[in-house]
Amino acid sequence: MPTITVNNETKQELKKIGRKGESYSDIVDRLLHYYCTKRLDTELNDILENEEFTPLDLEDI
Repeated sequence: MPTITVNNETKQELKKIGRKGESYSDIVDRLLHYYCTKRLDTELNDILENEEFTPLDLEDI
């Protein structure tokens, strides 16, 4: 298994974020999932606010 080195400050922050029984890998996985979800949400909101949409007529499908 690969090793990732972090400084002591980062390790302490990960401990604060972690839940009982979580490994550092679990914490990082959860943070990555959260980040990706938020990034997608931001991108979709940007599209909704800044792009022009052509409504689809579902009867034509």
